Amino acid sequence: MANKNKKKIESFEQLAAAQQHKRPAAPEEEPAISTMLDEFEMWMAVNWKKAIIGVCAFAVLVSVIIIIQGAIQRAEFAARRELANAGSIAELEAAIAKHPGNKAADFARLRLAGELITANQPGDLEKARAQLLAVASSSKSETFIKIRSALDAAYLLEQLGKKEDAATEFERIAGLSQTPRDLGVEAAYSAARIFSGLDQMMKADAALKKINLTAAAADASAIYGYWASLAKQLDEQIHPQTASVAAPVDAKPADAKPADAPAAAAETPAA
Repeated sequence: MANKNKKKIESFEQLAAAQQHKRPAAPEEEPAISTMLDEFEMWMAVNWKKAIIGVCAFAVLVSVIIIIQGAIQRAEFAARRELANAGSIAELEAAIAKHPGNKAADFARLRLAGELITANQPGDLEKARAQLLAVASSSKSETFIKIRSALDAAYLLEQLGKKEDAATEFERIAGLSQTPRDLGVEAAYSAARIFSGLDQMMKADAALKKINLTAAAADASAIYGYWASLAKQLDEQIHPQTASVAAPVDAKPADAKPADAPAAAAETPAA
């Protein structure tokens, strides 16, 4: 009996081992990166021509951009050099006409204005003023340079005999919010000076009111103080009665005794 049971157990174990041997093993999961690489290799195998064409097209595009940027930089440098090397009025005019939008063109315009003012031939002041106004309206120049150019253009209006127009322009510049403080006081004083010379005292007084005549503030620059001192002198000429508090003609020294005062009033009380 025991032998029979033993044989049955051995047969069962052999059957289980055989079934286990026949059962297929579970497939191992491949890593996601490996799957992606395989998919990319399959895509490249089919679309390799498109990939190469795309890379070449991108390389051509980058090369074209680099070439264009280099050409622009070389052209910009050549234009600046031509504007800087121009010396005479004719050379400056030709260079500005050739490169009107260059960043260096405004400085060439200022040089041209100076040359025209120095030459002072008929019509030169008008031409110089046109160059200054071009700088004043330029989008490439700093605010200080633009306002300074507008001021100088107004001075040329005065030199051309258009005094009231010049005063009005000075007053306009003084009222601009972007006008630097030192240039603003110069413009306001210039407007008041011209209006005063034209006997338009109300306008002169209005222009002077834009200036801190004391100029005693701690943040007042030397330039502001200079123009403010000139404006104060002009204000005293326009309003002589308020220029200073003058002493009466018959005033007595501070330590003098009134004629009708009792003698005891001048004596020091006894201790």
